[in-house]
Amino acid sequence: MPFRRERKKVERPIDVSRSIEESLEEAAAGEEEEDLADLVDLDDATATEVAAGGPEHPPSDLAVRLRDALSSEAPARAAVGPSRATHPESGVDLAVDAARGLRLRNPVLTASGTFGQGIEYAELIDVSRLGAMVNKGTTPSARPGNPQYRIAETPSGILNSIGLENPGATEVARKYGKQWAALGVPVIVNVAGYSVDDYVYVVSEMAGTPGVVAYELNVSCPNVKGGMLFGCDPGLAAEVTRAVKAETDLPVIVKLTPSAPDVVAVARACEEAGADGLTAINTVLGMRIDTARRRPILGTGSGGLSGPAIRPIAVHITYQVAQAVGIPVIGAGGVTSAEDALEFLMAGASAVQVGTATFADPLAPLKVIEGLAAYVREQRLGSIRDIIGAALPARVAPEG
Repeated sequence: MPFRRERKKVERPIDVSRSIEESLEEAAAGEEEEDLADLVDLDDATATEVAAGGPEHPPSDLAVRLRDALSSEAPARAAVGPSRATHPESGVDLAVDAARGLRLRNPVLTASGTFGQGIEYAELIDVSRLGAMVNKGTTPSARPGNPQYRIAETPSGILNSIGLENPGATEVARKYGKQWAALGVPVIVNVAGYSVDDYVYVVSEMAGTPGVVAYELNVSCPNVKGGMLFGCDPGLAAEVTRAVKAETDLPVIVKLTPSAPDVVAVARACEEAGADGLTAINTVLGMRIDTARRRPILGTGSGGLSGPAIRPIAVHITYQVAQAVGIPVIGAGGVTSAEDALEFLMAGASAVQVGTATFADPLAPLKVIEGLAAYVREQRLGSIRDIIGAALPARVAPEG
């Protein structure tokens, strides 16, 4: 596909003699025309073809499988938009505290980098049923991402090296804020950067963005000055946490990296610095080699391993961290079913993130919600909160 040309910035002033709604509609129409012109440049499509949905190309194998999966599931899933009273989880208490000050309707979130900005999946599922969604990693400025190849399949998972491709904090807030508010699902903004100031800048730019309820700090990005990972050093992780907490009143969640020599020490440092919650864990560093080319498959050599392959690691770290801190922990890593989610919850997580599973099945997060609701009913529990930390060692009360 040809590189999409950079769009010339066009200022569209608001006409104060007209209503705000009319002016915004006119501005939106102008942007749609520009989008059409840009798309015409791609694949030698004509304007007529673009307006009709693009030139006629045979669907890929993946597109065919996705279409078949969605059509086969259609009778079993609720259509987008109906009252929650018609959903399988209705009437079941699934509410959880995913962080201090962050109460969610259920413990199922989508993971950053696997759900786009949420707008894309909203065309396929009713995202308002989710506990929350975490957007794609957001940086101060636009990033083009890493060189190809960016994805490599592995047994029970995938390796990715996307490189935090995103339009930058200002554009994310401008472009997606109103759409997030309209989706009816709480949005947690995933923040990434190369310095403490980068994290603070993103949070500052996103302030007041509709739909945003919390920030998740991706501290697995290298610190340019020292060539280290913020998340590998308790002091650096605490410094980032403290700086962001000073910038916002919204809950701040720190996403832990399994690459840290002592993940528990990092978790404790973040809690002491004011973190309201933790996500355990980010991807595990890995590599695949193309034996024909005798070179790594990914353009950057190594990448982040995600999917069921890392679930035992993620459950283990969640189990350790949950015993060491007094703030909520969100479990992440290989959740594909309600059974997987229950492992994390019993290991001490208050919520879970579904990530890689959505690539194979966009309905996976909703199936997890329905499965958890069924479990609460079958076990005759008062709420899903009754099983949080059920597998943790019993704490002995101090004498006296």
